[in-house]
Amino acid sequence: MSIQQKCLFCIIICCVYTRAQYHFVTTSNSFDATAFNNSHKIVTQNGEWMSDTIHIVYHSSDSVYYIFTTDEGISWQTPVAFHEGICPALDVDTYGFRHVAWQYFDSGSGNYEVYYDCLDDWAPPINVSESSGNSILPDLVIDSSLVAHITWTEDVDGYNQIFYRSCDNGFLSDTFRISDYGSAQATNSHSSISIFQPDNRIYILWACVDTSSYTPYHILYRYKEGSNWITTYSLADHWHVLRHPSLDFCYGLDSLSACWEDSTSGNLEAFFYGGNPGGGYPTQGHSMYPVISTVGENWSYLFWQEDSSGYIDIYYNLYYLWAGGWYDGGSLRALFNIDEPIRFPNCCGAYLIWTQGEILPYSIYFADFEYPIGVEQTKRNYKTTSFSIAPNPFSKLTNIKFQTPSSKSQVTMSIYDATGRLARSFPVTNLCNPNKSVVSVYWDGTDDYGKELPTGTYFCILNNNNEFFLKKVVKLK
Repeated sequence: MSIQQKCLFCIIICCVYTRAQYHFVTTSNSFDATAFNNSHKIVTQNGEWMSDTIHIVYHSSDSVYYIFTTDEGISWQTPVAFHEGICPALDVDTYGFRHVAWQYFDSGSGNYEVYYDCLDDWAPPINVSESSGNSILPDLVIDSSLVAHITWTEDVDGYNQIFYRSCDNGFLSDTFRISDYGSAQATNSHSSISIFQPDNRIYILWACVDTSSYTPYHILYRYKEGSNWITTYSLADHWHVLRHPSLDFCYGLDSLSACWEDSTSGNLEAFFYGGNPGGGYPTQGHSMYPVISTVGENWSYLFWQEDSSGYIDIYYNLYYLWAGGWYDGGSLRALFNIDEPIRFPNCCGAYLIWTQGEILPYSIYFADFEYPIGVEQTKRNYKTTSFSIAPNPFSKLTNIKFQTPSSKSQVTMSIYDATGRLARSFPVTNLCNPNKSVVSVYWDGTDDYGKELPTGTYFCILNNNNEFFLKKVVKLK
């Protein structure tokens, strides 16, 4: 291992064991304000995990609310109610536009309908489901072309089915029934949607119960290849209960990763698929509503609701390859010394939200479990250096800009891939300008030999007079 890799490894190990931070967000009159786990309620712009700005949607008193922070969750702006409804899902696109789907009760028909709205344009909300059946539990994701992909559960002749529709600049596609597995009596629910490698496929995952099957419980998925939906695949099937699936929100940067409730051991447990081996661990009570964020084979953040200790709690399990695998786990109640029920987790990378309390008003809290790559540590310990990368993620070219305390600073900059291998180094002579304290470097995604590097996550490290600063940068195709 080179000296640079050893330095990077030391920074990482020091930061892995940093204590998580948690903060109050707001209150809600709904005990399930952050439910359910199939839809994404906390996001950063275009999935950028290291953003200071974090967005949240939740529901309270049959209204959908939006709230955000610009300081990594320490303080939160005043929440805004933008529509009647419950169970919202959220995404923020490349340009920072906020997209929301939710279920709205139509008093005329007596049914729920699924609506979609971009909060940053002048167009009114769009009825996506447009059906006579009950349409509930939507989820959505926005692709790089700014097309919204929306899925939901709908009652068709007494049996729930999974449907999909896209919205491109206000124009809806035809409604497509995703669920095509099993008998006519099969019941489907809790669809979750995301984008994965290869080729930025749109994946939809859901639970199916078909009592006519020898193994009636199934976790199923389909993906969209170009304009075609490929046949249904099964991730799990059993005669014991499988339910409440959820997909990772990774925007096409990684392969399929998911989670669900699994009772094949005789006890309801959180099961995690893809990304890293293992995940949850056996518990004595019921493990419910699992959520996951994972990046390749390097790190994972796993959370689920648990009642093993006689009260409702949220458990976590954290994985980092360079820290030896599963390096930390436990409960939020113990970690933050909380003495009331904690439920309905929802996560984006290391960021987690949940609903807390047993009497009105209920509280929504946020926790930052930090990234084991040194970014949060350097932000807190070194305030003299300004360090930015834009655009991030990037495809062709990105600008790495930082400020040095003086023109005499000895600065080096290196870029590593996710395995710790040195991918690109920039000579000091290219960085230090005696007439300027602000240095700007452009990186085109190539290595030291001019060869284009593959799509993925990279780490940019500045060494400023032996003080290290590290930031993640994501290269797209």
